[in-house]
Amino acid sequence: MFIKHEFLEMLPPTIFFFVVFHIIAFTRALMTEQYGISIASSSAATIGALIVGKSILIADKLPICNWFCEKRLIYNVAWRTFLYVIIVLLFQFLEELIPLIFKYGAISTASEHLIEEIKWPRFWAIHILFIVFLVIYNVATGVIGAIGRNELLDILVSSKSNRSTKVDWKG
Repeated sequence: MFIKHEFLEMLPPTIFFFVVFHIIAFTRALMTEQYGISIASSSAATIGALIVGKSILIADKLPICNWFCEKRLIYNVAWRTFLYVIIVLLFQFLEELIPLIFKYGAISTASEHLIEEIKWPRFWAIHILFIVFLVIYNVATGVIGAIGRNELLDILVSSKSNRSTKVDWKG
């Protein structure tokens, strides 16, 4: 039962980040003037989604992640986004560091070359995409947590006549 529960809990963020990482892999391919996504980049995106999906679940269990759970939703969304951005930033640096370890043979030497060998515009462009998708993820999970999954599904797909389907976009 524990494994099934963990799997089901990990499924939504993993699926979300599976899509995100593939969008980012495609964006990287476009930035390097490649057209299409290779099997290697698709595999890396899938592995990245699994790692980030599980990392988010682990972070959610930490007491620090719940500091603003009693406040308005915006505070919790902003706080969780900040924490997840830090986690993703660490993973991005690891992603840049690992090939350098193989290139230079040692972590210390690779670390020395990390700052000069990172393609900074590409690095920050990818990080900005992560931030945007993390905000979307946190807003979605916050709203689902606040109103409930069934209520959200009811709002999105219900054909009840008593529910107003007209949206006033002007406020």
